Amino acid sequence: MKNILRVSINISMLFLIACLPSLFKTQHFSLANYIIAVKETALAIFNPADIVFVNQRSGTAYNLFPFILEPWFNTFTILVSAIFLSLLLSLVLMFLMYRYQWAEKIIYAVNNCLSIIPDIFYIPISITIVILIYQYTGMLLFEIATSQSSNAVAFPVLVLLIIPTVNSVTLLYELMKNEKKNMYVEFAISKGLSDFEVFRRHILNNLMLGYLINLKQLIWITLSSLLFLERIMNIFGVSVFIFDYNSPIVLFITFMMLYIPIALLFSAAGYIVNRMTGRRMAE
Repeated sequence: MKNILRVSINISMLFLIACLPSLFKTQHFSLANYIIAVKETALAIFNPADIVFVNQRSGTAYNLFPFILEPWFNTFTILVSAIFLSLLLSLVLMFLMYRYQWAEKIIYAVNNCLSIIPDIFYIPISITIVILIYQYTGMLLFEIATSQSSNAVAFPVLVLLIIPTVNSVTLLYELMKNEKKNMYVEFAISKGLSDFEVFRRHILNNLMLGYLINLKQLIWITLSSLLFLERIMNIFGVSVFIFDYNSPIVLFITFMMLYIPIALLFSAAGYIVNRMTGRRMAE
């Protein structure tokens, strides 16, 4: 019951936020326009097949469904790929930091430097590096923007995964330092287990638990950067419907297509944490 109430409140807030542009539809604050937008949007929800939007460049009207499915798929392909690859990379880095003291010092220093840089700067810095390499070598490592002839996927994923990786390494490193001090780790080492076995059997589970508990923060940080990334790299994603169209119903549908799968992922993470520890994740 508590979860249903929480989800209902979240959806209601997204609905009201989606209608906010109507407050200034005539360049002046108008509560009447907002109330009208709320009523029209509420009615339109029950007829999704009739929802249309107008392309601002061509002036052509399109049905929102199934048109929005392609940009939604593009956005989630990049988001999920970046999150998954950052997790794998973070765990590899954690093992290197656990096994080798020199690796611990180098990775810790590099991660500290990256954490100082605001997330928004990763994107232009990465693009600049690719362009400079192309100028001096003639070799284009990645497509840095989507065009009619090519679709940039690999580069956006690689740029975006920097953000969750930096945050994950910071989190997991603190957890790993605490784990190394526990008696069961020292006992496992005294039994003759290799560093890899100790890490896999005794440390990895607790690192994954800490990761899942903080998954919500990681995903929202990554998603906010992804929306900015889509604008910079001309990626055909859901940011088009958030920034280019001020139709309340289009905004609300876009918000819901982001919120529902992410909420389901959080629920799955919460279930896993509950099964492993008997505790519920903070909402």
